[in-house]
Amino acid sequence: MSIVANKKLILASGSPRRIAVLKKFGYEFESIKPEVEEKIKKIEDCVKVAEEKALNIKEKGVILACDTIVVLKDEILGKPRNLREARNFLKKLSGKWHEVYTGYVIKSDKELKRNLIKTRVKFARLSDFEIELLLKYGDPLDKAGAYGIQEMAGLFVEKIYGSYYNVVGIPMEYIYWDLKAFGILPTGKTTADGIDIL
Repeated sequence: MSIVANKKLILASGSPRRIAVLKKFGYEFESIKPEVEEKIKKIEDCVKVAEEKALNIKEKGVILACDTIVVLKDEILGKPRNLREARNFLKKLSGKWHEVYTGYVIKSDKELKRNLIKTRVKFARLSDFEIELLLKYGDPLDKAGAYGIQEMAGLFVEKIYGSYYNVVGIPMEYIYWDLKAFGILPTGKTTADGIDIL
């Protein structure tokens, strides 16, 4: 584990992308998927959901939990329920600016830190062929907004303002400093599986 003063890092997630990012940056940790219903009605709810995920983990340690949403104008795009909804999400995002928000919580026995990070993303105009390509190869049902920037959808991102890793779902440019404050640092060892998925 990434340990400073006998502290253990626990990622409250089963997301292969979040796991891969932490591995890429040399963190050692345990991954536990929390049992939490992700109900998002407004942007700030993604912080509440992240906190619920962190509180759901009973094992002792420093717990990191995240929740990510995509917002197009005033519409929140979470994980699509089916391919039809995923296709509709991608058609809406085509050629437009949107925002990606990740709420994250870091929790220990004595302290709890909350943060909400925003990144602006502009998609290229997508043809029907390109939308079907993303539906076929992008695993859209497992991602907010039906796309993953680290996968094929990255081909169609024209501009991005803010944290890239926030769009992946784990804004490490901010999380590093907060984990450091909790006494958690990378070991410096990276793994191939952590690199290959990104």
